[in-house]
Amino acid sequence: MFKKFLTAALTVGLLVTNFSATEAKEVDNEKKVPVKVVQTAGRDNLGEFAPDFAHYNDDILFGEVWSRNDVLSMHDRSLITVAALMGAGVLDSSFKHHLEFAKKNGVTKAEMVEVITQLGFYTGWPKAWAAFRMAKEVYAE
Repeated sequence: MFKKFLTAALTVGLLVTNFSATEAKEVDNEKKVPVKVVQTAGRDNLGEFAPDFAHYNDDILFGEVWSRNDVLSMHDRSLITVAALMGAGVLDSSFKHHLEFAKKNGVTKAEMVEVITQLGFYTGWPKAWAAFRMAKEVYAE
């Protein structure tokens, strides 16, 4: 059930790309301080209809989990999220948004190609084809 909730939260929460964060900052010789991720898509899209879901999306998933970028970098979180969405077959606008966010977080075209190729063997070749269609658009520039 939590897996379905998380997948739904990612899908709905990322319909709008009003997502801001930067990488954790290093201070005092390699100690990292987390940088808060701010997300308002939940409230913007579902705030009146499903206020609790909007809260979980904006404040918990993004405001807390994604904000632990002092432990796991935004780059790595992006790779993990792309892998999870592809594995679950969530290859819609939220997947494309996460590809864009991954690029913004420093995931290179070569890294993304390698990840999608690797995942193709584990999640299914058709999913890799679908993912590559979107990745090709995102990394075209």
